[in-house]
Amino acid sequence: MNNTYIIYVLSCFAGIVTLLSLMLSIKILKMRKKIKTILMAYSKIESMMSLKEDHKIDNNVHKESFIKFLSDSRDWAYEYIETVQSGLTKFVSDVDADISYFDEYGEALSMGRPDFAAMKNISSAYKDLKKMLPEKDNDGR
Repeated sequence: MNNTYIIYVLSCFAGIVTLLSLMLSIKILKMRKKIKTILMAYSKIESMMSLKEDHKIDNNVHKESFIKFLSDSRDWAYEYIETVQSGLTKFVSDVDADISYFDEYGEALSMGRPDFAAMKNISSAYKDLKKMLPEKDNDGR
């Protein structure tokens, strides 16, 4: 009877150990699934954060490019304005005496000439063009 009793106790113990092992295995499998889900969510969060950082960097690059574009455009505009003004100034200094002479004596001397109307138009356009130049200061600038 002692042997039978020991066999029953050992088989109950083995059954309990087997049952506990199965329960622990099931719990471990469920935890693995949860850990995989958590790791996937973490990976997605990291990729979203990376995209956000890339977007910030991309925005900074676009802002810097836009600022450079504005600066370059401003420099080009100033250079263009200076070139046009110096060209106008040269044109005015080259032609001013002739146009002034025509304005003063042209009607009396040139009414019979075929280019009189053209010279009158040129004189008018010259005066409009001359208005576009900046006014000179008292210093001559």
